[in-house]
Amino acid sequence: MIVYIDVLIAVNFLITYFLLTASSVIAGYTYSRKRILIASLTGALFCLYIFVPAGNIFVDLSVKTASLLLCAVTAFGRTNVKKLMIQTGCFIILNILLMGMVISVSEKSSAVYHNNMFFYININPVILVTASAGIYLSVIFFSAVKEKISPDKVYHADIIFRDFSITDIGAFYDSGLKIKDIISNKDVILLSFEKVSLKLPEMLKNDVYNFLKGKYTDVKTVFVPVFFNTITGEGIIPSLKAEKIIIEGTVINNVLIGFVNNKLSENVTAIFGTDIKKQL
Repeated sequence: MIVYIDVLIAVNFLITYFLLTASSVIAGYTYSRKRILIASLTGALFCLYIFVPAGNIFVDLSVKTASLLLCAVTAFGRTNVKKLMIQTGCFIILNILLMGMVISVSEKSSAVYHNNMFFYININPVILVTASAGIYLSVIFFSAVKEKISPDKVYHADIIFRDFSITDIGAFYDSGLKIKDIISNKDVILLSFEKVSLKLPEMLKNDVYNFLKGKYTDVKTVFVPVFFNTITGEGIIPSLKAEKIIIEGTVINNVLIGFVNNKLSENVTAIFGTDIKKQL
């Protein structure tokens, strides 16, 4: 069979992309499309190993394993070991299932060729693009459905400041939260002042209270003012830079903590947006 490099790379790029995306969806984690695109390109370039003459099965297995692990680390990151292991496991299982299907089909069709655990599909570009678009839309659809039907999850969080900490609180992901510091572009996690006031140093507690009441002349703490403008109104949120945030074991740096008057729900003390969620 004549193997065209452009088709080979394109097919493997798309397949790797969908497998990585599907792994994240199955594992129940959000994903970075940019990281998955880079990982997919890496996997597509590894497929050139198909041109190496068939040799030792252990060498082929080592190359295939290395390509899978490199793609997984590139796509899913390595800051959260548990998350990486779960998503990588899903990715490896999907690859094994796909390879089994490819080997089975290749025995009955001349359109599929495999060598060294990589494969080539002789397919019409129009069919390839159409099928890829269909799979992509299916993944997005089921991901959206899963997001809608999943119960609201309360995340365990610890917030560490330089001189004190606010630990063992419940945090909620709000996809509609878009507040950022317009100067530093840092993400902002909103904290219910009412629920954490007893955990704050006395001076800070008084300053937050005065700031929220508009008594700015009585405030001694140097806050980072975060401006917001929503359909319910506009204003300024008194914020402080946290040393680090730990949400479900994942450490997140360079985040501002904004104090608000919202009571939130019974088990929720803080809320965060999509950019924070992507790091979990």
